[in-house]
Amino acid sequence: MKNLKTTIFIFLLFIDYSVLNAQFLKQEQKSAIETVIVDEMKAAMTPGTALAIINDNRVVYEKSFGLTNSQTKIEMTDTTIFQIASVTKIFTALTLLTELKNANISLHESVGKVVKGLSPGLSSITFHQLLTHTSGMIDYWPPTSEYFTSVFDFLKKHGDSLLFTEPGKVFSYSNTGYTLIGLIIEELAGKSYTEAVNSVVIKPLKLQNTTFDFLQVACKSFSTGHYYDYNRCIVVPSINHYEIPLLQAAGGLFSNIRDLEQLALCLMNKGELDGEQVFESEIIEKMFLRHAENYTASASYYGFMSYPNNAYGYGLFMFDYGNLSFIGNGGAGTQMTYLVFEPEVKFAMIIISNISWDFLISSFKKIFEVVLGEKGPTPAAYKSSEEELKEITGKYILPTFDKNHVSSAVISEKDNKIYINFNNTVDVVLEQIGKMAFKYSTSSFRFPIEIAFYRDESMKIAYMRNIWRSWIKIE
Repeated sequence: MKNLKTTIFIFLLFIDYSVLNAQFLKQEQKSAIETVIVDEMKAAMTPGTALAIINDNRVVYEKSFGLTNSQTKIEMTDTTIFQIASVTKIFTALTLLTELKNANISLHESVGKVVKGLSPGLSSITFHQLLTHTSGMIDYWPPTSEYFTSVFDFLKKHGDSLLFTEPGKVFSYSNTGYTLIGLIIEELAGKSYTEAVNSVVIKPLKLQNTTFDFLQVACKSFSTGHYYDYNRCIVVPSINHYEIPLLQAAGGLFSNIRDLEQLALCLMNKGELDGEQVFESEIIEKMFLRHAENYTASASYYGFMSYPNNAYGYGLFMFDYGNLSFIGNGGAGTQMTYLVFEPEVKFAMIIISNISWDFLISSFKKIFEVVLGEKGPTPAAYKSSEEELKEITGKYILPTFDKNHVSSAVISEKDNKIYINFNNTVDVVLEQIGKMAFKYSTSSFRFPIEIAFYRDESMKIAYMRNIWRSWIKIE
């Protein structure tokens, strides 16, 4: 009898996690969610997707769809590991805030207080500015020859050429800025960036499948990223592991939905998980503050960035959807990761898919509707004056110190319409969606991209924001 009881106990421990939690969603809710996910995966040509939903602080749904690799035909599971790209920034922000707190250093101190030997401009940037993408640093993905350069050597070599404007002046998404954060963490912790994140975040959260080391996940269920080959009109695998110094702090982590569930639960409960205070509540509160507000016009293939009251905290985006206020982050590369939560109602959702730059927007909107009864806003009609339209016309460039590879965009007006032309290609019509905000469609994305125009201190149009990056108006 004793052996029988033991056997039953062990059996219960290993009952499928998703089966235990699926009971909290009604069958019609699950069916509605699964239908839209399957349909959208077909539309986006996505080989595989993993989904987790938390409601009222409980995991109520967890399921995987499709394949980890379109060539090997291995099925996705609830433990499959993905590259989570920029969701890594949450881990980076948590680690920096913890190390600064331990060292009793203010977020508004300059980087030069910790990292010696940088150029004057880089040294003057504050920790706060780096965390909020207001550092004025170019978002630079280096050429292959520099991939394995040490972070310090890279920053020392390029110095103030990495700055396109004075720190603190404008929001512009910068992976390079988070690369510098990684170096700061190393100086503060006295160990490598990856070791610091492991000791500050990964181990305390007891994350079993979150790591920077690809060798640790290669022998497990691992999802390969994919991209659409326009020449052959097929989806093909793409190996891009980010196991290089210049990308780690901005987007180098591997993880899965179960580990990200733990992260979401901890964040929306002010740093507490399973009755243990993993992070100081003060640190979580700082991450949630609306540090960079109403930057608008981002990438609507992420979906949530264009919603009302958007803002950026520390490693986290914020936005309103219906009557609720959400916090989260998305990661893009050869795979797409989306983690979002609503602390007041203790709701969270994680969707990871293994296709490049094509997020399952219809799916997460349906989940908001089915689980929370919330629908997104309908944008109010707006038409700029002739004077405003005249102001925004001109040429804009994406900041770079590589003068041989400059991306440009020209805004023009003709036949009572506004157009955008990237790199002297074709004119694309801009559709107005708000005050100084527009959207355009391309064959590269299933959803339109949003842009907006911003004034400087003199109230002249100085920037165009496209996919969170600020383009400078030069004429």
